[in-house]
Amino acid sequence: MEPNSLPYLKQIDARAGFLCLFCWMSTVAAPAQSAPQVEPLRKMSDAQIIEDLGKNVDRLAAQDRFSGAVLVAKGNKILFQRAYGYADHAFNVLNKLDTKFNLGSMGKMFTGVAVLQLVQGGKLSLDDKLIKDLPDYTNKDIANQITIGQLLTHTSGLGDFFGPEFIGSSMAKFNTLESLLPLFVDKPLQFEPGSKWSYSNAGFIVLGLVIEHVSGETYYDYVRKHIFEPAGMTNTGNEPWDTDVPNRAAGYTMGDSPGAPRKSNIFVLQRGGSAGGGYSTVEDLLKFAEALQEGKLLNKTYTDMDMTGQVSTSRPGAKYGYGMEESFVNGVRIVGHGGGGPGINSNLDMYPGLGYTVAIMSNYDNGMPLVNQRLQMELTGQSLPKAVQLSAEVLKSFAGTYRPAAVEGLRVTPPALVITADDKGLWLQFMGPKRRFVPASPGTFFDPDLPRAHLNFAKDGEGQITDLTATGLGSPAPIKATKQP
Repeated sequence: MEPNSLPYLKQIDARAGFLCLFCWMSTVAAPAQSAPQVEPLRKMSDAQIIEDLGKNVDRLAAQDRFSGAVLVAKGNKILFQRAYGYADHAFNVLNKLDTKFNLGSMGKMFTGVAVLQLVQGGKLSLDDKLIKDLPDYTNKDIANQITIGQLLTHTSGLGDFFGPEFIGSSMAKFNTLESLLPLFVDKPLQFEPGSKWSYSNAGFIVLGLVIEHVSGETYYDYVRKHIFEPAGMTNTGNEPWDTDVPNRAAGYTMGDSPGAPRKSNIFVLQRGGSAGGGYSTVEDLLKFAEALQEGKLLNKTYTDMDMTGQVSTSRPGAKYGYGMEESFVNGVRIVGHGGGGPGINSNLDMYPGLGYTVAIMSNYDNGMPLVNQRLQMELTGQSLPKAVQLSAEVLKSFAGTYRPAAVEGLRVTPPALVITADDKGLWLQFMGPKRRFVPASPGTFFDPDLPRAHLNFAKDGEGQITDLTATGLGSPAPIKATKQP
């Protein structure tokens, strides 16, 4: 998962704390290779990785930076499972392994499987125009242009349903999939279908309506009967937030005020559905991963299809499939999906070649990457960066304000990156709270908590710092910035 995609997106728009409920959170935190490589030599044993994981999450929980549950399995053996923090701060209710956390966009995995089940059963085709499988769709022009496959792969040109009208409404208004249609159905396509990739929550709402029309069941009944029950997922569902669901955690968000007290997100959450937003547990996510890979939900042909990337995304090397993402990290294949929003930060990673399943669910903003990024590097055989010492005078030379250029894949130019220094390293102020960076070399710094985040500085012929290239800060491409006088 891009570790900082949520805070970055939040700051692009003042309303984005609401807008990111179903943000795409990719499963891989670094640029991925476009083709698999030979599996690398492992630097650590399973026992060493699990020991380090426990120490890392214990530290994060003690600092109140992670609240949720973590599960790591290899094959049918669970290597690590532990819960941290509070499901409800007001009543001092602790999180447990069976605590139900909001899925965010992870629900798109279930929608993808549901559509492929209907394709496998001969009830529709990925090449079908929308008009064939949803003849009552009111925008006939668009329905005659886009296909089911394009909706699944975010290449249809449909946009989103988040916006002023959504934000200004009571969430009780959006209790069905149909209730979201007026927010986007009459908007023009963003691009010619099939010509680009752009993450579309609206597209997955439409897919939910397709599932209902073709199957004759509500979306909620369909995924319960055909996915959750066959997989044994007894703690997964889509009940509205005003329904009393046992063991469901409240989400806690800092919103657009980093460092402020966390507040409950219950008032900004509509009912979960085909674009995401339901709830599950780490144990149920493991059951889903097992059922999918064991062929209990789809036959082998369609299982392979579901777990294979189809189109390139805004992040180099990553491919989005039919409700899943596939990437290769250091030669290791990882398949899954993430989800994030106010008080929501969860992810499922499946390592088909190595047999690992990693499920992390959090009811805090941005807690998951602090756990998953380090773990993912260790599971894929990468060495964590090590800090070196630089003098206070050298560190001070990096301080300043750096003005970014436009970034490919973003609609707006990022704000300035402000660097300050002390005798141990640098602090970065950018789209959220300050972050510590320590030197890995005389011109390269990394975030110890998110070790794939790097600052690389360039000098002119006189040895003066002139430019900065930042990676791992949440944008789809590196941020290149020039130091201001």
